[in-house]
Formats: sequence, structure tokens, C-alpha cells
Amino acid sequence: MKYQVTPELLHKYLDGECTPEDAFLLYQWYDAFEKQDNPLDTMSPIEQEALKMLMLQNFRNKVLGADITDEEPVKKALSVKLLYTLSGIAAMLLLVWAGFSLTPKKDRDTGGVFTTATEQMEVNNLTNSIYKQVLSDGSIVWLSPKSKLRYPKKFAGAYRQVKMTGEAFFEVTKDHAHPFIIYSGGVITRVWGTSFRIRAVQNANTEISVVTGKVSVKIPDHGDSEVMLLPAQKVVYQQQNNSLKRGVEAKESAMRIWQKATISFDNVPLSKVLSTLDQQYGMHIHTDDKELSNYLFKADFTGQNLPAILDMLENSLNVSYTMDDTDIILYRNKPSTN
Repeated sequence: MKYQVTPELLHKYLDGECTPEDAFLLYQWYDAFEKQDNPLDTMSPIEQEALKMLMLQNFRNKVLGADITDEEPVKKALSVKLLYTLSGIAAMLLLVWAGFSLTPKKDRDTGGVFTTATEQMEVNNLTNSIYKQVLSDGSIVWLSPKSKLRYPKKFAGAYRQVKMTGEAFFEVTKDHAHPFIIYSGGVITRVWGTSFRIRAVQNANTEISVVTGKVSVKIPDHGDSEVMLLPAQKVVYQQQNNSLKRGVEAKESAMRIWQKATISFDNVPLSKVLSTLDQQYGMHIHTDDKELSNYLFKADFTGQNLPAILDMLENSLNVSYTMDDTDIILYRNKPSTN
């Protein structure tokens, strides 16, 4: 499928002025290139760097610095030339996305790989635990293993727009003037301030489940497809027939870990703390470290979900955890060799 992306649309996105439908088109166009083979793999590092610099300079001169408000033939020619240049070089598309060269770095503690640019950020959770990402508006995204999130370094324009693949739980800061938009698994989810989970795994139906607040979900280019969701409700996007099916989220499900509770401990062995968390959240949380099990723990977890509690345990006890479905194992971090 070919996506009609023009320089005007690229400018609108960079300025934060895209509508949700325009941004969805741009994301689909962008993702189409990720499925292509990367021709840069056959080039030496020096050749790759030279090509990057040349393309970046051309992009700045011909698109970002161009006046595209004149005649329509000029717009069309520029658009065709831009698409032709980029279509064969998938690795360079992030230059179009942000307009500047990118510098990847790896977070030592989480294993998350970040790609940073002037405007856009990306986090790819490569760990076996849930990764917490705080956005510029204070919204929190809990990213499950093997999941990816793209988001602006700072929200601008009428919408707060992000894209994710995999599975994530969102706790969105209320801002009625700037709706929060998520693009995932073929649907657009719109919220103003609420908490919900999105599961958009490849080759599977997309699910949106709400814990608090209200969420709307719709299929792009289907004006009458919008579904409103309230707490304990979910919707499934069925890819085969391109439709949304409303349902009720079962209480005994993966959503249970996102329910906030108030639990406190006063000099209690960690083994008992984990047992209490097991009962509260329906998980099997344990450690094979006997010394760690006997550690006396004092804490007040007021209004916290399980991933937040695990995050606090990691920070206070210098531990980490791995997660496999309902099984969670805590282990002590190795001393730093630095």
C-alpha cells in the first residue's frame, strides 16, 4: 500500500499540528519502510556516514528550508523527489521523522534502547521486566517486555500523540484542551486523562482495556466506528473483518496488576511481603535468595499498582526482577565493577 505523504504533512507533524488521522497516515507510511531490507548493510561505516550527512543536508535544503506555499506542480515535484530518495534507504527515515541526525544510547540499568532526536524519542524495552517511562506532561507509560514506544520529547500543538507496539499500560495526565492520542495495532485511541491498557501484538487482534476514566477507540477512515469505553470495559479490534467488538474485562485477568491498592508493612520479612503481593495481585512473586527473603522490610504502598511497587522494591533494595506471564522472580543486583 502506498501512502500519499507530502512535505506539507511533514511540516505539520514537526510543528505538532497534525490531526489524528493525518498522523496515523504518517505513521503507516513510516512503518512501511521498517519492513524493507536495509541497503546500508552492504556499505562500509565510512560510506554510511557520508551518505547520512549528504542526505541530511539535502533534506534540510529541499524540504525543511523550502518555501512550499507556491504553485502545486512545485509541491508535487518536491514530494515525489523526497519519496523517491527515501524509499530505498530505510535506515535514514528517522531523518525525515525528526529532521536531525540521531544518536542511540543504551540505558545500563533497564536494557532499554533509546533513540533521541530534537523532537522524537523512542524506547524499546529489551528487558524481561516492565519499564516505566514518564512523558513531558507527567503521563506515565508502563512498557511490557518486547514493546516499543515513540513519543515527542516535548508535547506541542493541539494533541499529545504517541505510537506504541506490543503491550503498555497508560496513566494519562488530565488535559481537556489537549487530547492524548495513541496509534497502535490499526486503531486510534483518544483520551483526556485516565488509565488503560493497550495490547497491540503483531499477528493478533488489538485490545484496549480501561481501568479508570473514559476512552474512545476508532478505526481510521471509518467515521461511524468509534466506541466509548468505561472502567472494566474493553474493545477488540478484529483485523480480519476490520471491526471493533465491545466486551467486559474479566476481573481475574492480566489487568489485575494495574488495580491500585493500599498495603503497608512494618518490619516484615520480605518473603511475607511477596506472599501478600501474591494474594493481592494474583501473581507468583518470589526469590531464590534466602538472605533476601529474610530481609526485614518497612514500607507504605498507598494507592499503588503492582509494577509501581516492584519499581519501588528495585530502588530501595537494589534488586531487579524478571517476569514470565504470572511468574515474577526477584534477585539482587551484582556489585558494580567500576
